[in-house]
Order: sequence, then structure tokens, then C-alpha cells
Amino acid sequence: MSSKQTTHRLSTVDNAMSLLALFLKYESVGLIDIERETGVSKTAAFRLAATMVDRGFLVKDARTKRYYPGTILFQLVHKFQMNDIVKVSEPFIQELAHKTNESVYLSIRSGNHYIHLTGVPSTYPVKVTSPIGNEIQLHIGAAGKIHLAYMASPDYENYINKTDLKTYTQEAITDPTLLSHELQHVKDKGYALSLGEGFPDSGGISAPIWGLGEEPAASLSILIPLTRLTEEKIQELISLVVEYSDKITIEFTSKNRTESQ
Repeated sequence: MSSKQTTHRLSTVDNAMSLLALFLKYESVGLIDIERETGVSKTAAFRLAATMVDRGFLVKDARTKRYYPGTILFQLVHKFQMNDIVKVSEPFIQELAHKTNESVYLSIRSGNHYIHLTGVPSTYPVKVTSPIGNEIQLHIGAAGKIHLAYMASPDYENYINKTDLKTYTQEAITDPTLLSHELQHVKDKGYALSLGEGFPDSGGISAPIWGLGEEPAASLSILIPLTRLTEEKIQELISLVVEYSDKITIEFTSKNRTESQ
């Protein structure tokens, strides 16, 4: 983890980003949705939404009183569509899912959480899946380890000090010292492995996708039931995840450099 200065967050900006992230899950949101999902009061939700409507980031349906992404967001997407990590990754994700027949997901870090932006579920009757757009705490699962491992050291310490490292399984790493050692191994190996740590009976293998920044632009993950994971299978999937994360990295950084010239 690098030594760059910690990020000092403004709670209002943080809430605004959480609101925008809701559109990964929903086509539209109401004040009750904003209040429930962001944890702010009804008054704060109204003020937040009204400000973002005023600035063009949201538009309010006069009939239903629900909110949709606004004009400015669409203009930003249009301007930077060549740098869209989802667009670049999707052909590789489809190919990897077809090759392994397991669930494959792409995630990004958003503050103290990570979010699956896109994915392909396994075609097996028994599978491990994850909802698109849900915020998941960084210490949960293989993808979270990738994002935690490359955080700036002050930001990582802030996360550890302020986060309840609650567990869903007995396999989860809840001791900060052990977690720090595990994350160093992740950086040394170039991938993360989670065997029943995030959720019971589920395994995950993740590798970083790099852009032009100091942290990974995203992570690529295969999720699979533990019942299908042998030692041989684990090594096979590790090789594939690393191979395809490297392919996406090459494609993504190439497009970004071309666009920036």
C-alpha cells in the first residue's frame, strides 16, 4: 500500500456519490429509496436530490416524483465512453465465463465499499452470484482484498480503525494484523483467493485490472461454490483470472493513452 496522503471525505459529497451509485441498481429512485440506501434523513435526502436536480445531475419526473440520471451525467458518459471499463471488459468477461462456465464479475472500489458493475452468472444449477450495484464492504471476499491491498496506507488504516470487521463465516479474517499480512501476500502474488471467507460455501478468485492510476481501475473475479473447488481447479482458475485481467489491462490502458494524446 502506497504512502500517499489519506483522502479527507466531505459527507455531503460522499452521500451524493452514493446516490448516483444507486442507478447501478435501479432505473429511478424516490426520496424513500435515497433515505434508506444512503442512511440520511428525509430532509437531507430532499435537499441532496434538489441540489443535484438544480445542477443537472438528476432529473425529477413531475408526475411520479421519482429521480433519474440527468443531462450532465449523460454528457460525461458520452465524452469518456472510450474509457469505459465495462465496455472494454465485457468481451473478455463473456469469453472467460464461457471458458470456465462459472460466474465472472467486474468490480470497482467506491469509498469503503466495492461494487460489481457487470457480470455473467454461471449456467450451473448451483452457482455463486452477486447483485449488480450492491455496495460490499472491502474486507469481504476476494475482490475486496484486491481493492484493500492497493489502497494508500493512510486510507487503509482509516478503514481498519473505523470499520467493524464483522464476519459472515468462521473463515473470515477479522484480525487487523492477519488481514495486513494477507493483503501483502495478495500484492506479492498478484491475485486474491477467498475460500468461504465472504459467504458460506462460496469461493472467489480475483486479480487487479490496471489503468493509469496508482490503484487498480477494477478487479476481475470468478465466483464458484466450494463444492467444485479442488486444488487443481483453484490453480487453473488463478491462471485464467490473472491472464484475463492482464488482457483487460492492456486493452484499457491502451485506449486511455490513445484518448489522452
